[in-house]
Amino acid sequence: MDIKKHIPNTITLGNLCCGIIAIMLAAQWKFQYAAMLVLAASVFDFFDGFAARMLHVKSDIGKELDSLSDVVSFGVAPAMIMYYVLPKEALFAGLNLYEVCGINVIPAVCGIVYVCCVALRLGKFNVDTRQGEVFLGLPSPAAAFVLVSLPFFADTKHSFIIYIALMLLMCAAMLTEYPLMSLKFHDFSFKKNMARYVLIVCSVALIIALWFKAIIPIMLIYVILSIIDNHKTSKE
Repeated sequence: MDIKKHIPNTITLGNLCCGIIAIMLAAQWKFQYAAMLVLAASVFDFFDGFAARMLHVKSDIGKELDSLSDVVSFGVAPAMIMYYVLPKEALFAGLNLYEVCGINVIPAVCGIVYVCCVALRLGKFNVDTRQGEVFLGLPSPAAAFVLVSLPFFADTKHSFIIYIALMLLMCAAMLTEYPLMSLKFHDFSFKKNMARYVLIVCSVALIIALWFKAIIPIMLIYVILSIIDNHKTSKE
């Protein structure tokens, strides 16, 4: 039996396991630990594709398994975190949320819409041959990072509205077709990957300084670098 062909799929299952545990932690209001598990899932998500390319064992089942895992880790897990965070923010703002059978309707609807958008984003990615060198729309892990970073910020009277607005903004960003930089390295030359290296260095520095509060600034840098990279590519 060729063991190496199973290595990428095993890494992908690590992504899925992180997502499942993150959901369990969110249900216990352990949002920071849940956020860390979503971050860990993204590490597995990066290295499964990297391993498949390095070992030359790409497969159709690996591609589908990756998307199914991503729906859980970057769709359901962030949605569950926000489902439990939003009522807390509403209470802080003095708002009463409408409930049906014990379910908070607004957080539930927002979470369902978000998961559906993640599923659409991933389904589209699987069949869209244009998304090799670039992503068309915000990648689902990036959107998930924004949402799971929110519990790290101090509560304000406006947090409830801001968080819902950010969820909807992430939904729109995932479904747009604006080209954004892919972090997949086809080689490691500095000239071809300068924007990627700049993003990595800035991300590491910001995370060391701000921890999860660095996520939103990193996303802004990512978008700005993507715009610059697109402008450079169009000139060439």
